[in-house]
Amino acid sequence: MKKEIYYFSGTGNSLVVARNIAEKIDAKLTPISSVIDKENIEIDADVIGIIFPFYYLNSTGMPLIISRFIKKLTNISKKYIFAVCTYGGSPYLVIKNLSKIIESSGGKLAAGFGVHMPQCAFKKPFENKKKILDKTEKKVDIICEYITSQKKGRYETDNIFVRLIVVLIRPIAIKEGLKSFKKLAKLPDSSNLSFEELILLSDNSYYTDEKCNGCGICSKICPVNNIKIINNKPVWQNHCENCLACFNWCPKEAIHGGIAPNEYKYHHPDVKLSDMLRQN
Repeated sequence: MKKEIYYFSGTGNSLVVARNIAEKIDAKLTPISSVIDKENIEIDADVIGIIFPFYYLNSTGMPLIISRFIKKLTNISKKYIFAVCTYGGSPYLVIKNLSKIIESSGGKLAAGFGVHMPQCAFKKPFENKKKILDKTEKKVDIICEYITSQKKGRYETDNIFVRLIVVLIRPIAIKEGLKSFKKLAKLPDSSNLSFEELILLSDNSYYTDEKCNGCGICSKICPVNNIKIINNKPVWQNHCENCLACFNWCPKEAIHGGIAPNEYKYHHPDVKLSDMLRQN
């Protein structure tokens, strides 16, 4: 039985989970960025895993590339499909949202899991990264046992209490999210662009300082080829996924702006730059 895991990762959190699961269930590991430009993506494997980070409370919760990827999949009606969402705060309803997109493409999500990982977009003052990562290993074992047994029906979401809180704050998150991303995109408050469209333009906020030496790492590591090096400086091309790869992996820490406040930088301690570059 062939198994293949597709993953998307900017800081390495989802890569580590994908890599560990692939090793334990003997699956081929494929970065989504390596196939996303195909018109149709034919799946040869019998078992398909989709692993990605949770992004925005005021949308589906998925990176935009995940939705595009699923809509390109063909011949998935009889596949065993599972998903894993890595998150720093809450998985909310991202697994259920993902299942709807998979069904619209002719497949069915057999199981979906959430894996708590260190926050990568902002600093949590009391976050114990080591403790979180230790728990991650145990959760991966649980996921692998479920997948190997071909079980179905498990969709992990927040508990009822957390979901009630999210329901209360989500309208505020939607309003403030639109306002914030209009600012990042350098558009007026009167702009009628959707949140998804604003995400793509949020790279208008990025810039480099005098430490930039034109090495091109940012261009090479971007999973959607959104950065060109022009006159030894990166120029963002307005189809950003907000994965923070360029921001976090710049060897000179010369990139600023975007959604990461207070210059907080993070990437998974078990992931090397070479691992990330292999995605592309």
